[in-house]
Formats: sequence, structure tokens, C-alpha cells
Amino acid sequence: MMYLRRMFPVTIILLLAMAVAACSSSPSSSSGGYGSSSTPAPTTATTPTPSSSNALVQTATATVKGQSKTILTNDQGKTLYYFTPDTATTSACTSSCAKAWPPLLATGSGSGAPTSATSLPGQLTAVTTANGNQVEYNGHLLYIFSGDTAAGQTKGEGLLGKWFVATTDLTTGSSSSNALVKTATATVKGQSKTILTNDQGKTLYYFTPDTATTSACTSSCAKAWPPLLATGSVPGKLTAVTTANGNQCSYNGHLLYIFSGDTAAGQTRGEGLLGKWFVATPSLT
Repeated sequence: MMYLRRMFPVTIILLLAMAVAACSSSPSSSSGGYGSSSTPAPTTATTPTPSSSNALVQTATATVKGQSKTILTNDQGKTLYYFTPDTATTSACTSSCAKAWPPLLATGSGSGAPTSATSLPGQLTAVTTANGNQVEYNGHLLYIFSGDTAAGQTKGEGLLGKWFVATTDLTTGSSSSNALVKTATATVKGQSKTILTNDQGKTLYYFTPDTATTSACTSSCAKAWPPLLATGSVPGKLTAVTTANGNQCSYNGHLLYIFSGDTAAGQTRGEGLLGKWFVATPSLT
């Protein structure tokens, strides 16, 4: 009996020790669930904020033929070019040419027009060519030059006499970097307007007595209002018509003139003169 009395406490101690060991070795399903100092606090995923940097076309300032110009670029800042043999609906640069001059393509299932990061005086559209859903600006299909290895470069300017940097003032019917007609912003009757200009930035006007094919301003009148003349045919909304003044440019059926009284780019002194002379704007119909 004495032996049993002595063994009983020992047995109790052994059983308690086994129970404690079993509890300490069991896994915990809520480890760190109470925000213990040894467990990192949970983090919240950050959703990227959409921005205008996702715009397909952007603008930048670059030096083109020694002059500072506002040019069109892709979303990575690479200069965009146009190819004079193209038409508004057909690319003349495909296959191997398109490897050297990758076309700017609109992607995605949306039916909206391509977007730009800033407001442009002209219009961005997309047209199906042999290259795909290609982006164009004022009827000029757009490309990147593989020779430009960094943003802001314009190494493709003037190559083969057919490749030119696309600038914001590029208009329908332009056929080279010395575009016959450009656009600019000017004040007309106290309002800021996008207007048509010649290649030197001089404001272009139309004369209401004209018809689409006949100029009512010739001889001495044409000295005060020099007609805008083309050296060849001009496609698109900008056309050339043979008048008494020569091969005169017409925009949407309106013959175009410069005013001798405008002595600098951006002036619109001829607006409203005699109630017949008005500044030509891109919206002129």
C-alpha cells in the first residue's frame, strides 16, 4: 500500500506533463489572426489610376529642320510621321516597308475614335488598311520610324523626300513638311478661333462674291488680296481650281487669299472688310 501511495503522485505528474505537451504541439488555425506584433498587418491592393498617358497620340516640342515645332507622338513619346504616297484610305507602306516604318494602330474593341492627350486642331480617325486599323490625322496615315531610338528624335524627317514629321498644324491636302495650308489659333472678333493659314502662318481669307470656280478678285484686287496658288493638284477638302489668278487653292469650295494688310503671322485685319472678306476656318462649309 505504501508503494501505491508513493506512485500515485508521480503518475498524476506524468499525466499532466503529457497533456501540456500535447496542447503545445497542436497547430493553430488563427495564427496572427489577432494582429500580433510578430505578424505583418494586412495590406490593401492599389488599383492603378487611369490617366491621359493612355492616350494613343500625344504632343511634344521637337526641333524639325532647325525649327521648334509641336509634333505628334505615340504614347511612348516617339515621333509620328506621314508618307506622301499614301491616300486617306490606302497605305503605300506595307510588308517590309512597315517593318522600317511601323504603322500606328488603334487597338481594342471600342468603336470610338483614337484619343489624344491634348486637344488637337485636327481630327484623329482610324481606317482599315493592309496594316490593320491604322490611325490617321486629318487624312494622313501615321507611322513611327524604327531609326528613332528615343523620344523626341526626328531622324526620319525628309527621308526619300516622302517621309515627314506629323505636326499639329498638318491639314488635309498637305503633301510635305512645307504644307501649303496649315492651322493656327488666332483672335477673330474677340474670340479665339482655329483658322487656316499659309505655310508662313499668314491668315487665309475667302471672298463671298466668288463662286467655287471663278474668282471675283483679280488684277488690282489680287494685289491687295494675293490668291493662294498651288504648284500642282491638291487632294481632299483642299483643292486647286484654275482661275484668272492661276492654279488657285480652294477649301470646301471657297477660293483662298492672303491679305496684304496682315504683316505678321496670326493677324486677322482683313476680317469683315467691305462685308465680303472673312477669315477661313476649318469648319468653313
